[in-house]
Order: sequence, then structure tokens, then C-alpha cells
Amino acid sequence: MMRLCAVAFALLWGSGCATQPDAESSTASPKNKQSMESPWEGEVLLVADRPSAPALDVGVVLFDPGVDAEDDSPTAAVRRLESKLLAGQLRDALVASNQWGVVRMVPATSALMPVNIRSQIVKSDGRDLVLQVNAIDAAGTVVFDHLIRHRETVAGEGFADLFNAISNRLLQWWQGQGQRDRASLLSLAEVRYAQQLSADAFLGLAEQVNGKWELQRLPADNDPMMRRVDRIRNQEYLFCDTVDEQYVALWERAGGTYALWRDAGREQAYWLDAYEARVRARGDRSDDSRYARMQAEYAAYRSYRMQEQAWFELAKALDGETQPSVIETADRVVTLEGTLDVQYETWRRLLRDIFAAEQGLEK
Repeated sequence: MMRLCAVAFALLWGSGCATQPDAESSTASPKNKQSMESPWEGEVLLVADRPSAPALDVGVVLFDPGVDAEDDSPTAAVRRLESKLLAGQLRDALVASNQWGVVRMVPATSALMPVNIRSQIVKSDGRDLVLQVNAIDAAGTVVFDHLIRHRETVAGEGFADLFNAISNRLLQWWQGQGQRDRASLLSLAEVRYAQQLSADAFLGLAEQVNGKWELQRLPADNDPMMRRVDRIRNQEYLFCDTVDEQYVALWERAGGTYALWRDAGREQAYWLDAYEARVRARGDRSDDSRYARMQAEYAAYRSYRMQEQAWFELAKALDGETQPSVIETADRVVTLEGTLDVQYETWRRLLRDIFAAEQGLEK
């Protein structure tokens, strides 16, 4: 029954950094944030023959697009679309490393996973990508919090080194944890997930101490309620599977156009830099040849803007779509409507209600 019995010797868990807030809502203090720039460029993904035991499951939260929810502009639509595409690429890098257990994309931070990676897009224009990335574990400890800056210089270069770096830094932290701390974290995550289903039913198993969650005691062996928790958790995994499926479908529809947009944006950003440098260099001097060259450059700029508008329109159309999620369980078929965030919260609420009904608990 899960990993809990394997760590009966570890009732108290106090590893990690300084006091951190709850994993459900926290962000690291600005003083803990670090910048990852050129030292991370060209980083090679560390790949294992098999994940180290015990294997750590990782949740990749869909990126925060960094735009207001009510913003319905084409630019905001691009960001929202990009936030899903980039989250999928990060998930793919983590899976390719073979360092982890199951890597799942989730719409929001959840105790479903022992560690969640959360990212916000600070800037994205085709050439420059700036992300604020942090990883937080079930105890509420911020594993790392980095401002990542990436500048694309070659067409089709992509973000492999950026996502490789995130996987490698998470691995660096995990390898620094002893076997006892690893097992305790996995047990803590399971207990916290159970408490989210019913805080009263699992009262006292884990508590917040100075802002950080600590495992106080383990449930009894073969606890029937924990077996039900396992079953509910598997139902929540079904929703994560639908997120993966939607990402694959989204990439098939928009991935190629997104790559073209980034290439055009990169070229345009470098053109603007060069153009401004020439303007500063020549001052008020001008001649026919320079004027002709400027006309050609402006024509290229107009072409870019037309291509950008086409991408904006595609992103806008996809952003407006709300694909329902159909989830089949052993005894029912559930259709969820709305955005992924809304669908996920609806599904989690339904699972809590199912658990309460089975246990005869009040909601």
C-alpha cells in the first residue's frame, strides 16, 4: 500500500531549505532568486539508464503566460498558447532524461506530485525567452527558483539547453537528498494528498510547522481509507492523461507555425538592432544606395509583420477553443467543460465528493 510502510522509521522530516510557505500557493522570496544566463547555454541533458530509487514523480504545471486573464488581444492569445507548448517541451526533456518516475503535466500545483515545477513567461519575442522557474516539494520547500534568460541565435535552435538545465538542476537537488529524506518526502506527499481529500479523516498525520509541512505519523498498515485514497489518486491521473493528449494534439496543429513565428521574430529582432546601429552610425548623412537598402529592409519588415499576424490569428482561434475532457472511470463517464484550469478544479472537487461519500463523511 504505497510507499508509506517503507519509511516507518522516518516519522519526522526536517530536510530542505529555510522555512518555506505552503506548496499550494507559495512563491520564493526574491532574495532566493538566482539568474541563469550564459553558464546554462549549451547544457547537455544528463540521461540515466534508469531512475534512482525511490523514483521521484514530477509535476510540470502549465506555464503562467504572464498576461491578464481578461486580456483577449492576439498577443495574449499567443502567450497562452505558448505557455502550453513550452510546458510540454519541458515535460519531454524530463522524460528524456530517464531520471524520474512519472512526469505529468498538470494545470495547477497539486499534492498529487511530490515535486511541482512552476514557470512564468516574463518575456517572449521569438529571439529572447525569459522564464521565472521554481520547483517546490510537498513540504513547501522551494528547491530552486531561477530567472532564466535564453537568446536564440540560430534558426531552429530551440530551447533544449534551457529545459536540459532545469532537469539537471532538479537532479542535482534530488541526488543531494539522502535515502531517508527521499522516502520521507514521498510519504509526506501521499499523506498531504489524503488530507486534501479529507483533512478531518487524516488529521494529525502531517502538520505545518513554521510554515513548512512535516510528517508527524503514518497511517496504520493496510488502512482501508488509504487504499481508497490510492484509487482516487489514480482517477486524478486520468485527467493528467487528457492534458498530455491535448498537448500532443495542440503541438500537431500549432507547433510548426509556432517555430516559424519564433524564427521570424528572431530575424526581425536582429534586423532592428542592426538598423538602429546603422542609423546611429550615419547620423544625418544619407544617399540613394542607403535609401534603397532601407526600402528593402522595410519590405522585409512588412513581410514579417504579415507572418506575425497570421500566427496571431491562429493562436487567437486556438485560444478561443474549449475542448471538453471526457474521462471514463470504472462506473461512470464524466465530461468536463471550460478551460483546463476549470476542468481540473471541477474534477478534483468531484473526486473529493466521491471520497467523502464512500467514507460517509460530511462534505
